Amino acid sequence: MSDVFISYASEDREQAGRLAHAFEALGWSVWWDRKIITGQAFDQAIEHELETARSVVVLWSPHSVASEWVRNEAAAAAERGVLLPALIAPVRLPLEFRRKQTADLGDWQGDAHNAGFQAVCDGIKALLGRSPQNPPPPLPKRPPPWPAQLKWAALGAFVLAAGIGLFTNRNRPVPTETATPPTDAQATGMAAWTSSPPSPSGLADLIVGTYSGEVIADSKGGSRSSVQITITRLGPAKVRISSDYARLGTTDLALQRNGQQILADGGDSALIVDLERKPQTVLFNPHFELAYSGARQ
Repeated sequence: MSDVFISYASEDREQAGRLAHAFEALGWSVWWDRKIITGQAFDQAIEHELETARSVVVLWSPHSVASEWVRNEAAAAAERGVLLPALIAPVRLPLEFRRKQTADLGDWQGDAHNAGFQAVCDGIKALLGRSPQNPPPPLPKRPPPWPAQLKWAALGAFVLAAGIGLFTNRNRPVPTETATPPTDAQATGMAAWTSSPPSPSGLADLIVGTYSGEVIADSKGGSRSSVQITITRLGPAKVRISSDYARLGTTDLALQRNGQQILADGGDSALIVDLERKPQTVLFNPHFELAYSGARQ
């Protein structure tokens, strides 16, 4: 009598073997057709193990859906109430099994902490009434997140510091030296520059790229890790910021520079890109609703 019976199509033998070894590493006894002893009748051996196994994991794929053997084994397991279906490739399940909750092992490569693998293990534990003898080691604990109030306070301090630096830079008195009066041509050029300072150019090129980080605070939700944003150039001093996380959305920003920082120039969103950091870092606050912190990839 095995803890786990694995049902699969012959074309999926590699995935089945990987799963069998993972279950055995946890301390469960596993049966699959490689264990048929010479001289045993193939169908009799399978029937005996299928009827006595405490749980039956069926690996659904285009090959197994077309296999009469696998469909019959799944039906027999369902009758006994020990069926644990798992998808190893995108496929439309047979009608009689579509209402059964199915784990997703499509991207599983042996990680004991994979969500799909954990779902299968939870099903086995429920049927066996016990946990595995050799559970995988726990994931290392992440440091506790900052309270939301501290996150927003830190963001506000960062933006405030940048604003003060920009104000100081714009209003710093220019040192004067005793010199000969400018020529008429020089005076004309100085007057033209004073009345119409040159527009910033190339700021967008300094920050375009992909950044990876996390949402550290959200006025309408919690934090979120593994979030990417992409900054693309719309003009010399204008960019578009988009993300794979819907809450960040898409934002177009004009840019200005303060020393080694690129900042948003007006609007209802904050942006600070620190050019001195290697890799350079970004702090982004779209519409002042959530705070994102990341580093350039």
